[in-house]
Amino acid sequence: MKNIFKMRRFKFGTLATVITAAFIVAVILINVIAGLLLDRFPLTIDLTSDQRFNLTQDSIDFVGGITEDVKLTVLAEETEFESSGTYYKQIYEILKSYDTHSSKVSLEFRSLKKNPGIADEYPEETLAEGDIIVSTAKRYKYVTSASLISVSQTQYGTQTYSSQAEQVITSAIMYVTEANVTKAALITGLEGVDVSGLTELLKSNIYDVTEVDIFTGELSDEYDVVILPQPKTDLTTEQVEKLSAYLDNNGEFGKTMLFVAANVAPGDVLKNFLADWGIEMQSGFVYETDQNNIYSTQLGGLMHSVSVADETLKEEMSSSDLPIVSVSGVPINTLFETSGNRTTTVLLSSNDTTIFVPFDAFNEGSDFDFAAQEQKSQNLVVKGSKTRSVDNTTVSSNVVAFGSYQMLVKQMLTYGGYGNGDFVITAINQTCGKDTPVKILPVDLSYDTITITESELQVYGILFIGVIPVIVFVIGIVIFIRRRHL
Repeated sequence: MKNIFKMRRFKFGTLATVITAAFIVAVILINVIAGLLLDRFPLTIDLTSDQRFNLTQDSIDFVGGITEDVKLTVLAEETEFESSGTYYKQIYEILKSYDTHSSKVSLEFRSLKKNPGIADEYPEETLAEGDIIVSTAKRYKYVTSASLISVSQTQYGTQTYSSQAEQVITSAIMYVTEANVTKAALITGLEGVDVSGLTELLKSNIYDVTEVDIFTGELSDEYDVVILPQPKTDLTTEQVEKLSAYLDNNGEFGKTMLFVAANVAPGDVLKNFLADWGIEMQSGFVYETDQNNIYSTQLGGLMHSVSVADETLKEEMSSSDLPIVSVSGVPINTLFETSGNRTTTVLLSSNDTTIFVPFDAFNEGSDFDFAAQEQKSQNLVVKGSKTRSVDNTTVSSNVVAFGSYQMLVKQMLTYGGYGNGDFVITAINQTCGKDTPVKILPVDLSYDTITITESELQVYGILFIGVIPVIVFVIGIVIFIRRRHL
């Protein structure tokens, strides 16, 4: 036995065993300590080019300045929510980031199936598994899981998925922490165009939108904004008087109306009302003649690029480099630039390669000559304002006319490749004097493709199939020979 303990092989073998055991123990301890630290200080690395699994700096700065407790309650089991698919993995990481970047934001997962009593806490909502409730002591915001992902489809059937998780959740946090929420009224009771995309955009940017029937409801001064989708028939004198009284606000002004045009000529009563604000809707639409400016023929008309005409507005936008598109927009004439206390401002215009086409140009028997029409830039969004001075401060009431209701559909406002949503909410915020600290754009969840050349493929093939395996084999042989001589 003494000879065994003195043998050189035993000594080295024992030392190797001790070193191996110590290494294993060290690895276990490091993993335990790292796990405890990561529970307390979560650390993730986002290797995507657009940082789609992280919050933007705007959201980080915003939640870092929150002074009241905010709770994010996900109505699902954490493991089930995270593993529901690639898109929900991105949403899951975004939700965790709020908790990471602010001690005032807490995140919890409560399955609705296991905790059905949650429904009793929110009797006005129809809760569903996977939805999210953002709440403070003041108010709450119910967020459906469907609103976190936007799907757009081209005429060829190609689908693009965009995440709105950060946009929706940050907006919800802003809503529940905001001292005074901007109130908007959607005028109903008339058969007008669909503006659900616009109202959803407003709701996600801290506007409290309610419906007011033009026949039975009152446009009280509690509303900061009213939305009038153009009806297929004319307005009545009484309805116009309601709108005028609201905008006048007993001579105090400070109100805004959003008018969304339809592809029909306005009636005389509505036409005269808009004319008082320097706005004239033409009886036709903008037609783009340059194929380089046309994106597709979706939504029943030519989808073409347009430009922001107001430099101040353009400077406030988050992504002025993204294209803004319009579809079958009604061109708008400005009846004056300045007239007394009234002014008009063009916010959006078409390219100078567009022509005016009357509504009946495509009717059977029409002899309209497209080639003979003058090509020029035409107005698509115009703001008419009336101002007065109150205590050395200028106060305005405004009417913002949108020539294309199709550029305001959800598909156009939420698609990350277009700047429609950014333009619209910036224009409305600026008009209402609303200072929104955060504007978050959707994140495209399409997979990126890694492309390499044939020569690069050969180099990688030689490296990973030839060189690295040979090096590992040689190292193994050397270690084997050295250990045999221990």
